Amino acid sequence: MEDEQALGGYSRQAEDPAAGRHAAGSEPGRKAFDREKRSPRSNAPAADALGGGGFAARGLRVDYGGVPVLGPLDLDLPEPGIYTVLGLSGSGKSTLLRAAAGLLPGFGGRLALGSRPLGGGRAAGAAGSEGPAVRVGFVPQDYGLLPWQTALANVRTALRIARPAEPRAQREEAALRWLGLMGLGGLERRYPRALSGGQQQRVAIARAFAVRPDLLLLDEPFSALDAATREGLQRLLLGSWLAQPSTMLFVTHDVEEAVLLGRKIVLLAAAKRPAPASSGTAAGTSGAAPASVSAGASPAGVRVIDNEAICSLPFDSRRDDDRFYAQVRTLRRMLGDGAVSAP
Repeated sequence: MEDEQALGGYSRQAEDPAAGRHAAGSEPGRKAFDREKRSPRSNAPAADALGGGGFAARGLRVDYGGVPVLGPLDLDLPEPGIYTVLGLSGSGKSTLLRAAAGLLPGFGGRLALGSRPLGGGRAAGAAGSEGPAVRVGFVPQDYGLLPWQTALANVRTALRIARPAEPRAQREEAALRWLGLMGLGGLERRYPRALSGGQQQRVAIARAFAVRPDLLLLDEPFSALDAATREGLQRLLLGSWLAQPSTMLFVTHDVEEAVLLGRKIVLLAAAKRPAPASSGTAAGTSGAAPASVSAGASPAGVRVIDNEAICSLPFDSRRDDDRFYAQVRTLRRMLGDGAVSAP
């Protein structure tokens, strides 16, 4: 149970983000994690069949200390696919992923994958009126590894939580296979403190892929890797998705990576701040309807850019195509010009 509470995005959609608050490589024991204050479960309202079979947000808003950091926005990504997420610092990219993973209690609005609500703290595989809970794999920026467990045990724990009905031998094979695919063969028995930052990141990626999630949330998953390893894992990510299509939200600051991987590219802007009382809007309210989005539209705050022309090309040919760099230039110009900035 302690491991389930510390692991984010695998069982209760992460009631406890404690693991993510410790620096990678540190090794506080279980008791240290137990002493940390547990976050309450999200009280977000259930979603009503949003988004067909894909990811959807309705009126999503997250505030920290009364200051809006995300939204309000509506978002529809109607089909399984790889959706890369770009935006300037402070636009709420990581916050969007953390809300979907259930790490942010009390966000406003609704999130769903198909008709199944997200962020409500339901156990993976639990039955209910909305059907089985969404199985989520999450790779946070700080990896979220359990420091008291080895690399192999970290993946084992996620599999035990997310897929309890599978035979232990099957889960063990999957854990070892994914660690091997990440180039970590021979390092399975090492603790996070004995791994480099890039190796820890690969353990986190292996853990997320191994559970075969319905929704895969990746927060700059390749940022700590060298160029050769990064390209190899980009290939692996695409191959894994083709073998088992799911909905993937992939946050990156690298515009070229966003174009290389995303069938569609989600551009976020900073949250709308409350208008001054003198403007005729009551203080503490935005006075604006949620931004809405459809592919190709350009509402305030969020925009979804179609990238099918690039993603239809073979992986090795994408960077050789003139359209790749034309798309990169367009996105950089949009980010630089504030083309998705909320008014």
